[in-house]
Amino acid sequence: MLEKLKSELGDAALDAINKAAIDIPAPFQKALHSCVTHSDHLEISLLACAASEWCACPRATGMPVAVAALMLRAGISVHLTLPGFRAIYDSVPELLEKQDDVTAILAGDALLALAMEHLAENGGRHAARLLAEAVRATGAHGMLAGLSLKLDQQEEDISVVPDGRSIWEITSGQIARFAAQGGALLAGASDTMLDDAAQIGLLTGRAWYLVEEAKSASVKDERNHMFEARTLVEQAETITGHGPEANLFHSIMYLTDFFSGT
Repeated sequence: MLEKLKSELGDAALDAINKAAIDIPAPFQKALHSCVTHSDHLEISLLACAASEWCACPRATGMPVAVAALMLRAGISVHLTLPGFRAIYDSVPELLEKQDDVTAILAGDALLALAMEHLAENGGRHAARLLAEAVRATGAHGMLAGLSLKLDQQEEDISVVPDGRSIWEITSGQIARFAAQGGALLAGASDTMLDDAAQIGLLTGRAWYLVEEAKSASVKDERNHMFEARTLVEQAETITGHGPEANLFHSIMYLTDFFSGT
């Protein structure tokens, strides 16, 4: 089930790039393809499809948001392959077939713009809200703020931003929140379900970040990270419930390699 959806998401992302980038040079188009086909980004993005199904709609209802989330996450991540980030993020995958710093910058910027274009064209009456939430997830309240905090941590002991959020909440938590809430929004969810979907995404994204951190050579207490991640996922599961409509949520949380090697 999940592997099929991951394949469908990858194909949808490639189609979106091909449609929007028909007049750009083939090597650059190939670089964009390379960034979105890496498996590290697919499962978190599919929270959008899980949320749509959870709200009694077909999984495909959330696919436009899943594609946008994939592009947003890939766009930020390819920037992390630049030398200035290498000392901080030692587990960033090679998203380009051949590392080229200029191409990494251009590809990342292009993917962020393409994500917004995709939401504008496919978000229907919810397009404006989805665009606002996408900006929130990646901008000064989301992933970019998390990256800035990570840089600050290299020089001093900083673990939270002024509003009290932790680095793992804003780095992966916000993009996962966007995916889950966006999928629920396209499914016509009530305000209560939208809030619940956002919380499911936030908890799952926090857990994802902790799992990735636990795999890092710089982490001293891997077991504590994994315990906290499992606790967060269990909290998310209490919101999803245990009915068949939550199966895809649970597949993303438990039935994948999310906690592989633990």
